[in-house]
Amino acid sequence: MLALDYLRELSADIRDGVVLDASGGRLAGEPALVPAARELVAGLGSATEAEGRTRAGVILAARAGGLAIVLVCGTQTMPALGRHDLRLVLADLGAPAEPDAACATVSTRLAERLIAETRREPGD
Repeated sequence: MLALDYLRELSADIRDGVVLDASGGRLAGEPALVPAARELVAGLGSATEAEGRTRAGVILAARAGGLAIVLVCGTQTMPALGRHDLRLVLADLGAPAEPDAACATVSTRLAERLIAETRREPGD
């Protein structure tokens, strides 16, 4: 799936990411991120987007139409722009996101867990 490559073209600050299907199965991306990404998506409640920040990086996520994308980004990421890019990619995949989606906050513990599983640095 080219979704993650396309997102990396939009932002050089993306370290890694994963695309999940409706059942939490990995469609693309880093396998090590899957357990924490599933936990993040399961905890969204009614929100369709999420973001979290630690000193080590930024976590962004969005879901629509049975797909979810979770990104681990460097500290220079602009979350609102990153979430916008996620919505565009989901729409390109045939899963249009809600324009005024509710955004949840990723817990620091979960954000740190995702960052720890990342295999890449920004721009890799």
